[in-house]
Amino acid sequence: MSTVAAELLIRDATKRLKLPTVAAQATALAREATAAGRGPLDFLAAVLSAEVHQREVNVEHARIRAARFPAVKELTLFDFGYVPSLSAARVAELAQGAWIDRRDVVLAVGPPGTGKTHLCTALGVAACRQGRHVRFVTVAELVTELAEAQAEHRLSRLEAKLDRLDLLICDELGFVRLDPDQAQLLFVLLAHRYTRGALAVTSNLEFAEWPRVFNDDARLTAALLDRLTHRSHLLEFRGESYRFRQSLAAHHGHPRSARPAGPPTPPDAPTGPPPNIRSTPQRPRTPGTPSA
Repeated sequence: MSTVAAELLIRDATKRLKLPTVAAQATALAREATAAGRGPLDFLAAVLSAEVHQREVNVEHARIRAARFPAVKELTLFDFGYVPSLSAARVAELAQGAWIDRRDVVLAVGPPGTGKTHLCTALGVAACRQGRHVRFVTVAELVTELAEAQAEHRLSRLEAKLDRLDLLICDELGFVRLDPDQAQLLFVLLAHRYTRGALAVTSNLEFAEWPRVFNDDARLTAALLDRLTHRSHLLEFRGESYRFRQSLAAHHGHPRSARPAGPPTPPDAPTGPPPNIRSTPQRPRTPGTPSA
């Protein structure tokens, strides 16, 4: 069989078998094998290994897309020099993912702009690369999803979908004030999540300020914190906003004094009392009162 005929046959067969990497690399790998004096089995092993590797890469990228990160962030780009309150060794240990297997909670607390979203996103990306299923969502988006699902009588389906995640990342707790129905919905979900899978929460508020997010319901907030802090890893972010330092350096004509690698691009929550979320048109039914 001529080389051209063989290439056409390979192209047709790999299309039918859905082996695009084999189709793309078979000719080049065959030439390499011939030049190196390797046999047909070595060539077959090489071309199949290339297909398997590419499929693993594609699956990894699909998991990262499904997580809905606002941007892909890496721990290698996080400058711990800006946040001396954080232990780089401890964060590196968290990136290994054992805490996800134990269904623990990561609580990232600190002022806006100090890197909470960046770090939790990076932990989520690392989890995706380990084969885990992750979802990133802001608290505002999450309570809206929950309220809409309850109004449409599909709340149990949404909760079951979230239960299948290995890690749920809830960003910006404290950015908005919840009404009583939204507070109840979020409490029920997070309290349930405590027994079902790993959770990461970022907040610009100290724990003592959390009641004002939950409609000043101190009892509900205490019950939630009791659960979240039971098996938790508290990461405290102390320092000035990275974005503020960049702006200040640029204003004084020294933009290079701001390091290029730092905390997250997506903004953290502002300080001060959180604004209310607009209620959905159809008010969700309030679940039963949780026990403390």
